[in-house]
Amino acid sequence: MFYERSCFIFDLDGTLIDSLGVWSQVDQELMRRLSNGRVMLSEDEAGTLRIRAMKTYGEGSDAYLKYMADLKRAFDLPGTPEEIHFQRYSLAQEFLRTRVHYREGAAELIKYLKALGKKLAIVTTTRRRNIDVYASQNESMIAAAPLSEIMDLIVTRDDVAHVKPDPEGFYKVLDALKAEPDECIMVEDALPGIRGAKSAGIDSVVIEERHNADDRVQLEAAALAICVAGSAFKRDSGRNRGRSRRDPLHAVEQLRRLEVLEAARRFVMNLQSADFLTVTPLFI
Repeated sequence: MFYERSCFIFDLDGTLIDSLGVWSQVDQELMRRLSNGRVMLSEDEAGTLRIRAMKTYGEGSDAYLKYMADLKRAFDLPGTPEEIHFQRYSLAQEFLRTRVHYREGAAELIKYLKALGKKLAIVTTTRRRNIDVYASQNESMIAAAPLSEIMDLIVTRDDVAHVKPDPEGFYKVLDALKAEPDECIMVEDALPGIRGAKSAGIDSVVIEERHNADDRVQLEAAALAICVAGSAFKRDSGRNRGRSRRDPLHAVEQLRRLEVLEAARRFVMNLQSADFLTVTPLFI
């Protein structure tokens, strides 16, 4: 079911890359620096402050200026909201370059799919400028799997009028890659992406991510099918006993088999959703 699809669409933050906590880490470090160590927030505390502000003010530069003004008042920080915002932006660029990495096995999986000749796309609410950092300045990601070489298309929030759960980004993928919805599958970690893909007629699987715990029940109900541990890729025992001719290890012999496929297996085995009628391995 999974490998029969010809077009694979991925979310970025929390799905392919471990980045959702980085914004809380930025605010932690911002508070520490501006207060000379007087304000030491936990990652959860920083995240709560930011999420509360975004729910109150929406998104965009104006929203973040208001958020910076809130932080200045709450913690008696030096500088204007504009100056604090500039420092936060500079700090964020540093963190995006140095602290964001692929999730375990994700780079191996997308390289494997690319070697199989699959079409690969990303639909993300991330800004294009952040994608540019990941693609051209993040040495870890460039070394593991350069986005500019692996992905056939990346649709960011700057490329659409309406972000997920609106299906606009998915329609852009279908048009650009000349794909039909039933040829595609979406890999997501959040409910808006699952809903957007569904509106475009695209099936989804959802990956476990610690920041989506509150949405797990809805995520699992919205996605396609369950993937049980060990069903994705089988470790080669050296004896090849019981290996099906459909085993993906037969597809691309030139890859570093065990290292690549085992890392990809650890990533893919986390793809979860709920088909409560059957629990069937997707990858046999």
